[in-house]
Amino acid sequence: MGNIGKIERVGAVSRRLSEAVTGVQHDIGDGFSAKHFSEEMFGGAMDPLLMVDHFVMTAPTFDPHLHAGISAVTAMFEDTEGAFLNRDTLGHALELKAGDLYWLTAASGAAHEEKPAPGARIHALQIFVNLPERLKKCPARSLQVDGATVPVIEGEGHRVRVVLGATGAVKGETGTPEEMTLLDGFLAGPGHFVHPLPEERQAWAYAVSGRVSVRCGDEVRTLDAGTATAIEAGPAADLAFEASAPAHFVLLAGKPIRERFVKHGPLVMSTADDVRRTLVSYAQGKFGRIPS
Repeated sequence: MGNIGKIERVGAVSRRLSEAVTGVQHDIGDGFSAKHFSEEMFGGAMDPLLMVDHFVMTAPTFDPHLHAGISAVTAMFEDTEGAFLNRDTLGHALELKAGDLYWLTAASGAAHEEKPAPGARIHALQIFVNLPERLKKCPARSLQVDGATVPVIEGEGHRVRVVLGATGAVKGETGTPEEMTLLDGFLAGPGHFVHPLPEERQAWAYAVSGRVSVRCGDEVRTLDAGTATAIEAGPAADLAFEASAPAHFVLLAGKPIRERFVKHGPLVMSTADDVRRTLVSYAQGKFGRIPS
């Protein structure tokens, strides 16, 4: 999912926080609407993330399609209504529900199809996470996180779901190919939450709704709904999220890969020859079939 278009930027570049970037609006028919972000918008500071789409889908939109060299991640928000039907060449036919996460490590190659069940309204993030070269040719695998099992941190003015990784002593799911933290946070008015970002991790912060200020040391970015900032790797630091009125934010953080790659749509391999070989293998049916 996603589209490249005109980028609206506000703010100024600083030592670790990128400028605030407004997502590119991407609509397909009456059944799909998204705010799209890609790694080019953040000058490398989004690594290991390649793309994030914040979307609402109410009708089938995308045909079955191939991924390779990346993980394709669907993170469902809690206000999703109904089921998101997920089928892939690993043999899965799943119904993802509100609060769930599905992580498809496509690696050497896997195809999937995702569509809402009749009457459903899917509110979610679709995230493409790069894989290092040493993992790009491994067999595909997957991870499912049940939203009911996600740890929740509740305090004065905040409620934060630790979907992946850890924040402080609270740990969510850790079975991703490389370390990744995903926090789904809600701030009251006023609200405040601090995430300790470990050394040499990059992060990406997004305002789903409301207005959120992100502070790292003496730097601050104020994010309106639909805007994001990236935090470059460096010394360990506290990331503080603040809001004066109700707001919803997401934080994604991981170790940057810093390797060259070749993109061909949803295929991200180390070389153009790897891309060609993957497409041939898919055409020959070597990655399996999607269940009917």
